[in-house]
Amino acid sequence: MLANTTYHEKASLQLLNQLQVNVLTPVDATARTTLVLDGSYQAYAFFTARAAMRHMMNGRAHGIDASGNTIPWDGREEDDGYSWAKNTIELFDNHPCLRSAPDRITGAEKQWAIPTIVVCTTHFGHTVRRGQQTSLRSLYSIYKGTCQYCLKKIPFCVATKDHVHPKSKGGTNDGFNLVLACRDCNAAKDNIFPYFDINGKEVVPKNRIQIGVQIPEDMGIREEWKPYLYLQ
Repeated sequence: MLANTTYHEKASLQLLNQLQVNVLTPVDATARTTLVLDGSYQAYAFFTARAAMRHMMNGRAHGIDASGNTIPWDGREEDDGYSWAKNTIELFDNHPCLRSAPDRITGAEKQWAIPTIVVCTTHFGHTVRRGQQTSLRSLYSIYKGTCQYCLKKIPFCVATKDHVHPKSKGGTNDGFNLVLACRDCNAAKDNIFPYFDINGKEVVPKNRIQIGVQIPEDMGIREEWKPYLYLQ
């Protein structure tokens, strides 16, 4: 019975592999497609499609599929049939992929699904430790020297860190609660919450999480990322 189950599972995976091509979305190799988790499954960076594939292939990262399985590039030791190299994994909606140049004879292209979430198997890169404060210089860079209340460009000498959710009302010093403000706007806001900018829009910090990941403005947030970014 076990042998038959294994056979049917592998047959299903082969069928899945044939269907994957229809749901893959080709992306540029330089597109940032992948959320990077450390060994404790805490988010700390993003990879481009090219970097995600490279780290997967050399074993420095394993991909998480739509069923929550953490799978190496060439599959797991128990040989359960799941493999990123063979596209025998369960995909998310609009799953990104890289594709090869067309075959000179047949014109056919190969496609490789790029994991949208990877877990590092070794330490590399820089992480911001939980509880580490966000510097004024960092905020000035993130907000490009623009006060988030009057929306004017301001010199660094009048820039301040402002707690969107006031400390007097339980707000924290974490990056996800801080915005850049000029001295006058900071004083005018006082402990008011919520607070609105000069255009009447509620001011919220840019997408930063407590362990220091900054989500680029030009990136949409994929649904599968939200649990790791504390957004749901």
